[in-house]
Amino acid sequence: MIVSSGGKFIEKYTLFRCVVASIFVAISMAAVLCSAVDEPYAVKNLTYITEQFPPYNYQEGGRLQGISVDLLEKMWNNMSVNLNESDVELLSWTEGYQRTLNESNTVLFSTARLPQREHLFKWVGPIGPIRNVLLAKKDKILNISSAEDLEKYKIGAIKDDSAVQMLLDRGVKKEDLVLENTSSQIIEMLQNGSIDAWAYGDTAGIWLIRKSGANASDFKVAYVIDQIDYYYAFNKETPESIVQSFQQALDYIKSNKDKDGVTDYEKILAKYIPAML
Repeated sequence: MIVSSGGKFIEKYTLFRCVVASIFVAISMAAVLCSAVDEPYAVKNLTYITEQFPPYNYQEGGRLQGISVDLLEKMWNNMSVNLNESDVELLSWTEGYQRTLNESNTVLFSTARLPQREHLFKWVGPIGPIRNVLLAKKDKILNISSAEDLEKYKIGAIKDDSAVQMLLDRGVKKEDLVLENTSSQIIEMLQNGSIDAWAYGDTAGIWLIRKSGANASDFKVAYVIDQIDYYYAFNKETPESIVQSFQQALDYIKSNKDKDGVTDYEKILAKYIPAML
């Protein structure tokens, strides 16, 4: 009897373990399925923010375009997400940066991946390089042969822009910089002589000067500060699975070649920087 009871107990215990294991497998499969179903929804419900910074992101003729915008649309398509450029908010850099820093479910592009920002966001990229320079009027004489010479001049910059941190890294004191929220304020000071130079991306800076109505040929690159890569910056609370989905989509766009051996990434670069192909 004891053996018989023990045998029945073992049978029941084995059956119980099988049932528990089956339930666990079912729950796991459901979780994976829900995750797969919810991911496009999560991607679609992120808030996408950008600024005027050609050739990466800019609005012209009422349409948002640029390298980063086109890449984002390709990533959405790769992830089967029905979004387009009209779903992106165009804000000043300072406003967009602060919102992405403090609000969940936000993405900001294009964002320089500086060491000081590394822990502030989650990153997808790289998108491409950015060269920060000092832009000045051609009739303004600036003698800059080293970082130490930067302290001699009154330099304007946009708050929270990567050029600000680059200048600080080179010994310029923050209180000596003229910081504004928008490029229009900086360009006006550059034109009236209130500042000697503007620290900003070279291509974007000249484009914005031209858009302001000024003659871009009156300005020059007086000094190259540094070059760094641009990324999509996600609020740090964004689920890692979402960030990885974007990274995988971007990696595919960069690596998958057509019959002529050209990737979609290369085609996008060539569209905005013709010398690329």
